[in-house]
Amino acid sequence: MSKKTRNKFRDMVGDYYITNREVDKENRRRREEAKKTGEEKKSWSPTEKVLLVIIVIGAIGIVIKYLVF
Repeated sequence: MSKKTRNKFRDMVGDYYITNREVDKENRRRREEAKKTGEEKKSWSPTEKVLLVIIVIGAIGIVIKYLVF
């Protein structure tokens, strides 16, 4: 008899997929409950945060350019 080989990487990816699917279902359920009760606060997306940082840095640069130099 030959020993059955296991694909550990496939098992790891499968577990990751199943776990993330369960977490996503839980997050969706919580968001739906928050919508029903009116508690939902929309947070900023990572793109919005990056754009805000760029705008703030640009504004500081303009202020320094015209007021200091």
